[in-house]
Amino acid sequence: MLPPQPATEPAAGLAALRGLIADVAAGRRPVADLVAHFRGLHETIERQGRPAYRSKEEARLIWDILWALEFYSPDPTREANPAEWNDAAALLAEVQRVARHLPEA
Repeated sequence: MLPPQPATEPAAGLAALRGLIADVAAGRRPVADLVAHFRGLHETIERQGRPAYRSKEEARLIWDILWALEFYSPDPTREANPAEWNDAAALLAEVQRVARHLPEA
């Protein structure tokens, strides 16, 4: 599967970010794709200027995924405090939660 392509317009980039969230939540793409591409895509959007989120709620939901990624480890048992880290299953659960709420945001 190909990674989302950075768009030249922030709104198009946000559409790619939303699509990545939806695809991972639905099982059409693996969590590894989200780990590999979400942060970079989000940073590309931010470099283009202030992101045009649909709402403050959408911004918060996207930041929830960024926060979950900040504490992602492929193997939390190797971390100093494993309980503080997210594994792929926890990350998927967060993406699915966000995906359920994005249409409302």
